[in-house]
Amino acid sequence: AILARDSLPYLSRAAVLLFGRRPAMKNRRPPPSSDYEVLHANEGDQYVSPMKAPRSELDPLQVDAAEVEDYGSESGSRDQSDARASRTDEKSHNAAGLRELCNQFGYKLLVMLFVTQHCAKGFVMAFTMPCVSFIYKQYNVPGPQAQIFGGVTQLPWAMKPVIGLVSDAFPMYGFNKAPYISLTSLMGVMACATIAVVPKEHLSLTHLVMCLFLMSLQGSTSDLLTEAKYAEKMREKPAYGPALMTYVWFGLNAGGLVATAAVGPTLGHFGPRAPFLLSILPLSLVFVPLMKNFLEESPQSSEQQLEMRRKLLEQKEACGLCVLMFFGTVLMTFLGIQYESAWINASASLAVAAVMLVAFSIVLKPIIAKVNAFFLIQTSVGISINGAAFYFYTDTPEQFPEGPHFSQEFFTSVLGMLSAVCALVGVYTYQHHASMWTYRGLLMASNLALSFFSLSDLILFKRLNVRMGLPDTAFVMGASVLTSVIWQWQWMPGVVIMSQLCPHGMEATMYALLAGCHNLGNTVAANLGALVLEVLNCQPSGQANESAQFEHLWVASLISTVMPTLTLVLLPWLIPDAKQTDKILHDDDRDATQGSLLRRWLGA
Repeated sequence: AILARDSLPYLSRAAVLLFGRRPAMKNRRPPPSSDYEVLHANEGDQYVSPMKAPRSELDPLQVDAAEVEDYGSESGSRDQSDARASRTDEKSHNAAGLRELCNQFGYKLLVMLFVTQHCAKGFVMAFTMPCVSFIYKQYNVPGPQAQIFGGVTQLPWAMKPVIGLVSDAFPMYGFNKAPYISLTSLMGVMACATIAVVPKEHLSLTHLVMCLFLMSLQGSTSDLLTEAKYAEKMREKPAYGPALMTYVWFGLNAGGLVATAAVGPTLGHFGPRAPFLLSILPLSLVFVPLMKNFLEESPQSSEQQLEMRRKLLEQKEACGLCVLMFFGTVLMTFLGIQYESAWINASASLAVAAVMLVAFSIVLKPIIAKVNAFFLIQTSVGISINGAAFYFYTDTPEQFPEGPHFSQEFFTSVLGMLSAVCALVGVYTYQHHASMWTYRGLLMASNLALSFFSLSDLILFKRLNVRMGLPDTAFVMGASVLTSVIWQWQWMPGVVIMSQLCPHGMEATMYALLAGCHNLGNTVAANLGALVLEVLNCQPSGQANESAQFEHLWVASLISTVMPTLTLVLLPWLIPDAKQTDKILHDDDRDATQGSLLRRWLGA
């Protein structure tokens, strides 16, 4: 996520890796030498803002000859040739190609990252997730219920904190990572094969949701534990950290773009289960490097395991939050599968969100608790109406005569590729025009702009664009361009501030907790949105002549647009008045619970 903030310099490195030369990028400030240091720094490391970094710490890929000369005159400690030689040496590290990465980190790590990040996370997720709504449509699942199921299947991503805690505290046969990846991958591959080959008549809706849940569990487990592995390797050789991150994220996004381009034609010609069938092989590739121990794990002795548990217990507050989040996600998963009532699921979601909000606010340092509270509240009230909107866009003329009748290829591949490209434009414009804004200013401006452009959904749902003579495809593509760009501006400051709120020494745990809380908010928003749709009687399910189900969809869209905007009144109290390049925590601040309400009550 931090890499996305500074994607342009990394795209330059990707160009070096692929083509052997970089395009001219003069007068641009680079990211820190290793973005991952923000999340997984050693105890003595410091994160230096690229806007405030001394020239000696700037990325040599972004320093031209004039800057080298200026630096030599300013330092007074070495001449121009020494500066060029130093930068040339660093450049060889940061622009390392695949062969150099193999020499530094070993081919085993690169293969492991290829099968887990590029194939499983990048390709398979982008290839299968757009098909889920079309499978629900085969079962005639109403829009609100489809949203509840969607929230359930994404809950494993909110379970990342407890997954990391369990893998560290309870190794299998002395191994922390490989057994857990193998076990969840086996379940994920079997679940994918079940969706692909078992006919609808023999695969109940409950079993379908459980299969999708297991696929997400494989993705979240593999993602977390391989991240931990390459973080360990990057700490050993930080000079090559940016090159390794380029390899990971360039391959991940490349796989996602290929999948997005292919999913539409595959859906159109072979149906929504075909992508799951084609995904079995890339999901299964992970077993080969795991069996050959490409993670290069050594079995831990009993003494080492006890020492690890002792260290984890020293962070008892963080461990407690992990366990609490686990029970909350399990409860929401059970209710979402067993009960179709939107009232029950929405009530349970609100209760879990309230418990998490109170627990995090009591246990964590006030500045961390406030920021977490803002994003949890805003994410939760930003209700989702995608379940009903999907039917609005894709219903046939027999089902919804007045609808836009988008084809599967247009809805998945064309709009998906357009959104992906516009997201990159949003990253670019953020880096060059908004990265120096304050958190409050950017969150205020981006939320207001996003709400304004989201009003275009109301025009579409009321079919006003047709009355104005604007074709549905052109109107939706134009709205997608604007909202995708602005959404990046809204998302980026949240990622940056969360990374800044991770104290040294517990970066991974704290970031997993904050991100997990945010993912939990997405499920809450889906369940609340399902309730709103049910109350407004917007429950399309792909039946014939269901135009009446969309009569009040515009009202649900208006609520979804306005609710997040109302949370902006909390900005002065919950978000610090600081620039995105400012430090929020002190360098020596290593305790995420210091000064918390709990510590004050206990007198600690």
